[in-house]
Amino acid sequence: MTHPKPDESNPEWMEWFYKKMDDANYEEEALWERRRRRGLGVGLDERGNLIFAEDVLRAEINCSVSMIDQDAAGILLGLSEADPSIILTRHEIEEQILSFNIEGQAVYPRFQFDVVGRRVYPAVIELMKMRPDHWGGQTALIHWLTLPNLSLSGARPCDKLAKDANAILASFQSEISEPLANGS
Repeated sequence: MTHPKPDESNPEWMEWFYKKMDDANYEEEALWERRRRRGLGVGLDERGNLIFAEDVLRAEINCSVSMIDQDAAGILLGLSEADPSIILTRHEIEEQILSFNIEGQAVYPRFQFDVVGRRVYPAVIELMKMRPDHWGGQTALIHWLTLPNLSLSGARPCDKLAKDANAILASFQSEISEPLANGS
């Protein structure tokens, strides 16, 4: 397919050029889709830097999920130590708590804590055990927990942890059992 060469003598040719640069053609759209599926990037930011899917996902989680720091997590879990970081780090390694990194600091999604029981909801721990390696890390699991879920009547799994653990576990089992779409 040949593209017409712009008439640079026309005073509006720069405007035409900028518009053409903003309009992605079919080949460009296909390229971005392939890159997205391979985890190589989903687009460009305002400075022309590659945007990665994980960065978009992390930003979305950061904006939509209430996070607490280590001190607050220690309080919610009833830890008596002045510095709960050692115990929380051990819980992270043993996949007994969901953590998220913001600017090098561990923070924890507030929804996972059973405040009355002073624990992480058992369903969260079970979900971490169920999650296959190829499915994604904790960021993917946090994202799944915060999305509306059809098998939970449109509710977000994170909002039903206290009341409907079995339905959440069944929904996640169904999710991880399905083959990936488009062979990705």
